[in-house]
Amino acid sequence: MRSIYLLGVIGVLTACNNKKPTAVIDKDSTTTSAAITTTVTKPQVHTDTLQYIHFDGNYDYWFAVFIDKQKDTLQLVVDDPPNPKFRNKLVQVTWFTDTLTQAGDNESKYAGKRLKSIRPITGKTFTDSVTEQKVIKDIEALPEVKSNADKVAIAERPTDDKEYYLVETGTHNEDNFSRLFMFRVYVYPKYEIKLYDFNNEKEMSLDEWRKNKQ
Repeated sequence: MRSIYLLGVIGVLTACNNKKPTAVIDKDSTTTSAAITTTVTKPQVHTDTLQYIHFDGNYDYWFAVFIDKQKDTLQLVVDDPPNPKFRNKLVQVTWFTDTLTQAGDNESKYAGKRLKSIRPITGKTFTDSVTEQKVIKDIEALPEVKSNADKVAIAERPTDDKEYYLVETGTHNEDNFSRLFMFRVYVYPKYEIKLYDFNNEKEMSLDEWRKNKQ
């Protein structure tokens, strides 16, 4: 009986030693998605040497107006007016083509040139700036002024909102100044003298003015 008991114990122990271990599967709960790479095309940046003329804020977009060495006009969209000290100076600008929105119901898109940076540089400007001395001298040389007025003075100077000098002429007495004619002398896009009718707030070319006087 004792031998049979010992044989039973040995059999149990042998079975336990021969039992294969249970396989453990390590499951990774993290799912790796394929990375989606979006290629963003950066706009091409251009660098030009230009002469800054003026700032124009009269449209849906603000513009800085320049001329190149061929004296062709280049308008660049700006977020802020350039430094007024750059007027009629040579500058280096960087710009890129941007997508602009046309104001209106359909809000159509169109391409426009946008200023990225601007800095002054040294060098000869592409066109000479108009001086006050030239303006006064040219007004004094007008036959109507030369024969009737003894005083020519600058009343207003160009700003970023207007590209002309306002010049008044007349006779100067001891106690007062009697105005005779007023003129607007435009410096951009071309140098031009026009009569300004102060009372009716309108202007006319010199040829038109002289025809009306006949």
